[in-house]
Amino acid sequence: MADPVVTQTFVVSTEQGLHLRPAEQLAKLAGRYASQIGLVYQSQRVDAKSILEMLTLGAVKGASVVVEARGSDAADAVQAIVALVTNDFSSEEETNTIK
Repeated sequence: MADPVVTQTFVVSTEQGLHLRPAEQLAKLAGRYASQIGLVYQSQRVDAKSILEMLTLGAVKGASVVVEARGSDAADAVQAIVALVTNDFSSEEETNTIK
């Protein structure tokens, strides 16, 4: 039996949209999961483990993006990605870094 697809929508809230830094963070997080993970925006689907592919989406501030995952850890992957985006791509790692 095939793994079900888990999906959830998030809204891009960063001023510059889904640009290089957030795409890098998202790809790094997605890479921790075995599931196939994609992002869909305006009918374009890209691999969430690829920074370059995510940049081609052109997702601006306010864009509704669907994250979808298929695999044994799909629900965890989607939950983690949505949490990252909801927190404006802030992580504990970043808050502990001297700026």
